[in-house]
Amino acid sequence: MSEVNSEKLESHVLETANRFRLILVDFADESEQTRMEYLCEEVERALKTVLPDQRNEFLKKLMARFPVGSFGSKPLPKGKTAPSAPVVEPDKLKDAEFLVRSLLAITPTLSGERKEYVVKSLHQAGLTLTPKAQGHYSDESVQRLKAALQVGDGRGVDADRLMELSILLANFVCKLEPLVWNIWRTLSPRSSIRQSVSIKDVMGRFAFSEPNASQEQIDNELKALQRLIAAIITAVGRVGGQFAKNHLARFSPSEISALVKVERGSVLVSHEVKCWRKYLELAGGLNEDSIETEIRNSIVGYVESLRKGMGL
Repeated sequence: MSEVNSEKLESHVLETANRFRLILVDFADESEQTRMEYLCEEVERALKTVLPDQRNEFLKKLMARFPVGSFGSKPLPKGKTAPSAPVVEPDKLKDAEFLVRSLLAITPTLSGERKEYVVKSLHQAGLTLTPKAQGHYSDESVQRLKAALQVGDGRGVDADRLMELSILLANFVCKLEPLVWNIWRTLSPRSSIRQSVSIKDVMGRFAFSEPNASQEQIDNELKALQRLIAAIITAVGRVGGQFAKNHLARFSPSEISALVKVERGSVLVSHEVKCWRKYLELAGGLNEDSIETEIRNSIVGYVESLRKGMGL
């Protein structure tokens, strides 16, 4: 027998022996005959997956690991008894820790179908994992989330909903971030305020446990984006009043009249004519581009000042 086939056979023997242990635990309250019938059925099922020329070797190895009887072999000589199967004390079958350890020990050998059966059985018994156990959320984290969302203490955290919420928020931030920074670069191409790293990259590295990503780094990047958004929105809200104020300071009738009065001019020209000429002079550089530039400069000025700590 090749080394590969030998290892495969050994693995199959181990899996079958573990199934035997599971049967003995599941049917501990049944008669010995019933348990033996289940064990024989398990042997027959296992032999169907073993090549004919390997079945004797399989049974030999199985008996060495789990000597529970002959399974159809010749009777033992009179006066001799077959080695008995490991006996599980009744009290052990009521010990939750023992049962959990036993289940964990055989889990790697279970098929997908058997694992599904175990999970379904636990669920039916009311042993479904809680959201906290699924997500390993600390009480401190849950309390911080409740405080941020102003949720009362009587509610638990649903892991699936929390994941969906995380996806929605991540999509929101990752789409908003490049939009805001592109707007800022358009408003002020030479500004010293620049994006240091991509929030998407930092969030991805942090969420999937890369060692060089920290919560502090995400917090700093989110605060930088928050400050920029707040500054731009505040500036847009104020720029209209500032532009109007600047415009009136140059083009209001009273301002133009005051300028004309302090300038020398011909006494033969009326004051009204002089005011009109002064307006035409001042308005000569007034066009769409100059107005847009002035508005942009006002926004950039507000953002720069607010970013330095004025109100933020």
